[in-house]
Amino acid sequence: MILPLLATPIMVAMALTAVGSLALAGLLWRTAWTARGARPLAAFLLVVGFWSVGLLIPNRFGALLLCLAPLGGAVFLHFAVTLGGMGRVLIRWGYAAGLLAMLAAMVGGPGAFIAWPGVAWFFRYQGAGLVAVGVTVALAVLGHALMLRASRVAEAPQRRQIALVLAASVIGLVGTTGLAYPLLGIRAFPWPLVIQPLYSLVLAYALLRYRLMAINQWAVRAVSWALLIGLAALVSALSAGLAARQAGVSFAWIAVALLAGLGLAAPLRRLADRIVYPGGEITPEDMAQWRRVLEPARSDAEVDSLARQALSARLNLTDATIELAQAPPGPRRVAAVIADMAEQAKLDLGRRHALAEQERLAELGALAATIAHDLRNPLNIVAMAVADADAATRSEVKTQIGRMEILVRDLLDYARPWRVTPSVIVLADTLAAWSDTARIACPPDLRLRADPGRLHQALTNLLENARGDGVRVLILAEATTDDVLIHVCDDGPGIPADIRDSLFQPFVSRSPQGTGLGLAIVAKVMTAHGGTVSLTDRPGWTTSFTLRFPGSELPA
Repeated sequence: MILPLLATPIMVAMALTAVGSLALAGLLWRTAWTARGARPLAAFLLVVGFWSVGLLIPNRFGALLLCLAPLGGAVFLHFAVTLGGMGRVLIRWGYAAGLLAMLAAMVGGPGAFIAWPGVAWFFRYQGAGLVAVGVTVALAVLGHALMLRASRVAEAPQRRQIALVLAASVIGLVGTTGLAYPLLGIRAFPWPLVIQPLYSLVLAYALLRYRLMAINQWAVRAVSWALLIGLAALVSALSAGLAARQAGVSFAWIAVALLAGLGLAAPLRRLADRIVYPGGEITPEDMAQWRRVLEPARSDAEVDSLARQALSARLNLTDATIELAQAPPGPRRVAAVIADMAEQAKLDLGRRHALAEQERLAELGALAATIAHDLRNPLNIVAMAVADADAATRSEVKTQIGRMEILVRDLLDYARPWRVTPSVIVLADTLAAWSDTARIACPPDLRLRADPGRLHQALTNLLENARGDGVRVLILAEATTDDVLIHVCDDGPGIPADIRDSLFQPFVSRSPQGTGLGLAIVAKVMTAHGGTVSLTDRPGWTTSFTLRFPGSELPA
C-alpha cells in the first residue's frame, strides 16, 4: 500500500503536509509558545497534520481522521481571534459547532474513498461529511472576516502578520479546491492539492518571522532555491521547444542553463534577501560606516548611545529607544547587526582599557619601587638627624615618616600583580577581630569562600576610613539568594558629592590624612574575587560600603 501511496504527486503532497504540519506544531510548541496565537496555531497544525494522514489511509481509520476538519475550523477561528484580538466570545461557540459537526460526521460517516484518474485513491465527502465541510468553511470564513476587521486598526507589525496569514489562506483555499472535484464531477487529476504543503509552511512563517530570526534565514534559502528552480524550469521549457525543431540544440541549452544558474545564484540570493528582509539590506559600506561611528566611544554607555543613534539614522526614526521585539524582520535584522557590532566594540574597548590598565600599573609599579628605594634612605637620615631634638619634634617627625611608609607600602601593594587564594572561612570568626571597635552583626554559621588575607586587608582599609570619620561603626553580614554581602557602615560626615563617582580610583580620598589608595585596593581585592564594592545607602548611617561576593553562603 505504501508504494502506490508514494507513486502519485497528490499522496506525496499529503505526506509532506502531514510531516510538515506536525513538525511545525512541535517547533511552535518549543520555541514560540508565548507568542500571540502560538497555542491555537500549534493545535491547528496538529489537526491539519492528522487530517492529511487521513487522506493517506484508505480505510475507516483514515475516514475518522478526515472527520477532524470541523475541529480544525474551530481551532483556526480561535487562532484568528487571538491574533486579531477581536471576537473572543465566539471562541466557545466555534468549538461547540466544530465538535458537534465532527461527532456527526463520525457517527454518520464523512464519505468514502474512491478510485480517481491518476490517483491511487481519493476521498469524496458525502452525507454528514458535507455538513462537516460546511461548518468548517463557515468557521474559516468567520475567522478570516475577524482578521480582516482587526487588520484595519492594527499596528504595522500585526497588520503584516495578518496579511501573511491571509496569503497562506489563499494557498490553502486554492489547494483544497482539489477536494471539490468529486463533488463537482470533474474527472481530472486534482492538481491544486499539490500546493497544499505550502499552506502550513506559510501559515507558521506568518507567526514565526517576527519571533525567530532563524526562520527568516531559512526563508531566504527557500526563496533563493524557488527562484533558481523557476529559472531552470523556464530554461528547460525553452530547451525542449527548440530541441523539437533542431536536434542537438538541447545540449547547448542545458549548458546555458547550468552557466546561468552559476552566474545568477548570487543575484537571486540578494533578491530573496530583499523579499524576506524588506528594508533590511546591509552592505559592506554600511558596516564600515557603523564601525566608524562606534570607534570614538570611550565607555560602554557611549557605545550604546552611538549604536542607538546609528540605528535611528538607518531606520529614519526620531525615537532611538524604539521597541523592536515586534518589528518586521528587516529592521530587526539591522538592529541585530548593529547590536552585534556594539557588543564587539565593547569587547574591543574592554581589551584596550585592560591593556592600558596593565601598562599603567606596570609604570606605577616601577615608579613605586623607585620611590620606595629613593625615599627610605633619606627618611632614615631625617630620623637620625632629629635624634637630639626635643620630644615633640621627634614625635612629629616619626608620625610623618610613618605616613610616608604607609604610602609607599600601599603604592607597592596596589601596583604589584597578585592573585587571591580563596578558602572556606567562617565569616563570624573573621569579623570578631574588629569586635572592640565595631558592632558585629553576622549569622554564626555563615561561610564564605574568599582569600582570608585579602579579605582582612579590604576590611581593615574600610574600617580605618570608618573609624577616622565616624563615632559608631557597624559590620553587617548577610546572605542573599545569589551573593554574600558585607556592609561596613559609619555615622561620620559622609562622602563629598564631588568624589562619589571616582571614590575607588587611586589617590582619591575623603580624608586629608589618607593616602588615597585604601579604597582603590579594596576595589582591586573585590575584582580579584569576582565581586564588587560599592557605596550604598543604609538608613541610620551616613556612609555604607557594601562588599558583594558572588555565590550563596556555603552550608555549615
